[in-house]
Amino acid sequence: MVDPAVALQDPVTRSAERGQIQRDWIAASAESGRQAREALAKAAEVLAENIPGRRPDAELAQAWAEVAQGWASLSHAEAVRSIAAAAFAVAQGGVNTFPSS
Repeated sequence: MVDPAVALQDPVTRSAERGQIQRDWIAASAESGRQAREALAKAAEVLAENIPGRRPDAELAQAWAEVAQGWASLSHAEAVRSIAAAAFAVAQGGVNTFPSS
């Protein structure tokens, strides 16, 4: 595993290491996005529950929606970090962060 703090500060870090860091962040962003979608689905499920004589639990649905918002924020942050890593690599000398093996 590549330490992002070291790799991004080291001007001689190999492009493969920088590319791996960026791919890891993209994967983390995708996973966080999946978690956000699951939490939103749970919120919708709570609101759609049809139990006779009982209203849907709006507070529970709101809690799930807030969890989803947190995951979505994390997904966005991971994507932005990946973009920043690519920009940093280019600024340090036009390093291709997606080398062809």
